[in-house]
Amino acid sequence: MLRRAALLLMMFPVLALAEGSQPQSLLTAMAEAYRSLDYQGRFLYMYGNQLSTMKVRHAVIDGREYERLTHLDGPLAELIRQDDDVICVHPDRSITRLRAEEGLGPMQFQARISQALPAQYNVLLDGDDRVAGREASRVRIAALDNHRHGYRLWIDQDSNLLLKSEMVDARGVVLERIEFVTLDIDPALTVDDFAAPAAAVVHAIEDVAPEAHPQGRLELDMTWLPEGFEVLEKDLRRNTPDRDPVAALAYSDGLATFTLFVENLPEGRSAEEGVSRMGPTVAVSRLFGGTDETAARYLVTLVGEIPQDTAERVLAAARIGGSQ
Repeated sequence: MLRRAALLLMMFPVLALAEGSQPQSLLTAMAEAYRSLDYQGRFLYMYGNQLSTMKVRHAVIDGREYERLTHLDGPLAELIRQDDDVICVHPDRSITRLRAEEGLGPMQFQARISQALPAQYNVLLDGDDRVAGREASRVRIAALDNHRHGYRLWIDQDSNLLLKSEMVDARGVVLERIEFVTLDIDPALTVDDFAAPAAAVVHAIEDVAPEAHPQGRLELDMTWLPEGFEVLEKDLRRNTPDRDPVAALAYSDGLATFTLFVENLPEGRSAEEGVSRMGPTVAVSRLFGGTDETAARYLVTLVGEIPQDTAERVLAAARIGGSQ
């Protein structure tokens, strides 16, 4: 008995190491499958108390990646990605064009998960299950602090595609759920399946060179950030020709993301502070400056999938500087 116990103790570190490396390998394979395979299917998307049905189509054609998300209930709306170009089709049939390097809508977090997750998460295998009639491996991504949410994932054992995901808060409450009900691997998709519809009105969210506008010289100094979060990108975006550009600064820990938007408030223009939520996404707005009649005023808004307390603490730690 003692000899057997000693043997088990000797084997345990090796087994723990082998099992510990498997979940991350599975996540990497999932991210690769999401970007490289051709597939289409329908899934349920739940965020907060809202539930919708969506159709996804994805293909790699002549080295270019295509993706299309279509709302199947309520007003017709779509997101179409043609490589890095994204087209938002609104219910009024107008479209907005922008650029994005990640995936679309609720599917995009898979594109960020290909690398090893930071130390603020623990990744565990959690058994087997079935989703949409397919065998799946469950993976649990647990947040080790209160500044980010956790995930429960169901990954197809055949294709490595994500079949179901749940984003959960610190109490285990589901904030967002994606669950396939049908999935077709390797469908016969063509470029025509990702063509944008004709539209009477076309909008564009344009990038503005920093030197083209004084707001481009703004510096947002963060005196506190949750551990693991780093700057992803900084840019200026123009929504409409009659308004100043909005400076945007994006942060990520490799999985969770949030963006700070800084908008100049001209004299006479009012803005309100506030908090709003939609499922896992929180938006918090705060006014900066304006301590006297000549001081510049700014509205800073944080939008991201982080807890509200963390979002408010990040905004409280923000300082605006730079030449204006």
